[in-house]
Amino acid sequence: MADADLRPMSLGEVLDRTFNLYKSYFWLFAGITAMPFLVLLFVNVLTAAIQTSKLPGIHFPQSAAGSVGFFAGAMLGAIFFGLLYLFLLGAAQAATVFAVSDLYLHRTPSLRDCYKRVGAKAFRVIVILILVFLVSFVGFICLVVPGFILLARTSLAVPVSMLEGSKSIRSVERSMELTKGHALQMLLIFIMVWVIASVVAAIFQFPLLIFVFNAARTHHAVSFSVLFLQHLCGFISQVVAAPIGTIAFSLMYYNLRVRKEAFDIQHLMASMGTAAAPNASSIA
Repeated sequence: MADADLRPMSLGEVLDRTFNLYKSYFWLFAGITAMPFLVLLFVNVLTAAIQTSKLPGIHFPQSAAGSVGFFAGAMLGAIFFGLLYLFLLGAAQAATVFAVSDLYLHRTPSLRDCYKRVGAKAFRVIVILILVFLVSFVGFICLVVPGFILLARTSLAVPVSMLEGSKSIRSVERSMELTKGHALQMLLIFIMVWVIASVVAAIFQFPLLIFVFNAARTHHAVSFSVLFLQHLCGFISQVVAAPIGTIAFSLMYYNLRVRKEAFDIQHLMASMGTAAAPNASSIA
């Protein structure tokens, strides 16, 4: 990102940089984000194929659906794909954070390199997301408003964990420290992401919902082709909208570190130290 500079930014500047990054590196972010949603697409299409008996060479008699073996197999399959989806979802969030970090710090990321840096950190992301959910849920129980505040205050936990290497609970605590006094900005980002995701989903899926409603009104089964297109459009809308929030929160992480901890000066000194080391050795 040639025009990147380490300076305090307003919320408007953070969002502007978010969309510039998203537009300039769309295929990188889409490729990273697609991984978990491909699993979800596969499961949805497989389920639709079973429901409409469109699996070639495989037929499910009516009695099979109620058998113990069928139920056990379905449960095991659901657990396996659910765990795989969660792991890839954590990996995709972590890889997106690394990609944004590289672009922010003038490095050139690649999809492969971003995922190589994730590894077992994907499990930590899952734990963090669960912690954030639990903390926010407790807040929502306490008159709703504290839930939104806690959701906003813990929104940087994933970037903190990936970029600082901190453990799950410490990452949540660190996010609370960084976002102190900036909860409203974080909440506005959440609202923006929700609106964009809703609009994109409506654009891609609304035409197909007409066929689904017509089938329900006329008491006809929805065809496999309509279900397939519906799930495919859902997959596309998820891949298109999902990276935006992670990009914005990753940039806010650096923005708040620059504002509160002079990260721009720290980074400059570290860069000068790295550059000076070869010169010193050559002089010696």
